[in-house]
Amino acid sequence: MPRKVLVFLFRGVTGMIETFFASLPNSLSVLRLWYLRCAGMKVGAKCSIARNVYFLGRVELGDGTAIANNCFLNGAQAGIKIGRKVMIAPNCVIVAFAHGNDDLSVPMIDQPWVEAEVIIEDDVWIGANCTILKGIRVGRGAVIGANAVVTKDVESFAIAGGVPARKIGTRLKSVC
Repeated sequence: MPRKVLVFLFRGVTGMIETFFASLPNSLSVLRLWYLRCAGMKVGAKCSIARNVYFLGRVELGDGTAIANNCFLNGAQAGIKIGRKVMIAPNCVIVAFAHGNDDLSVPMIDQPWVEAEVIIEDDVWIGANCTILKGIRVGRGAVIGANAVVTKDVESFAIAGGVPARKIGTRLKSVC
């Protein structure tokens, strides 16, 4: 068989296997974690990954991190690093790239991707339906409110929300 046909078949089978493990019931999360580790992903101890969570590119998960249903994380080559004890609610999208759009003489679809690493530090809570874009750092202990689109870094212990997300509060309590 020609090499192109073999590559095509291999990718198809790999995609079916990934879909099988992603679609397992949440009670079988341990099998999903086993598969991701076998596939070369760095996954910490005691993580929980719910049904229909998809990973592309470089993604690392710290110990005790939980990702709810229907999330999509694409680290591309730059990568996504998620710390320990992070909670990611359903339907979140985290991407470490964007389509190029600087050259007006070239259609955007033909321009190269622009990539930058995403870092989510320890003890972060990301609410449902959030989008986190390339190059973002979410500081330790931060909370991202539901439906937020994070386009700028979020400082530690900040509460951020909105489109685009901005600081709307803090978890730090002032002492009198």
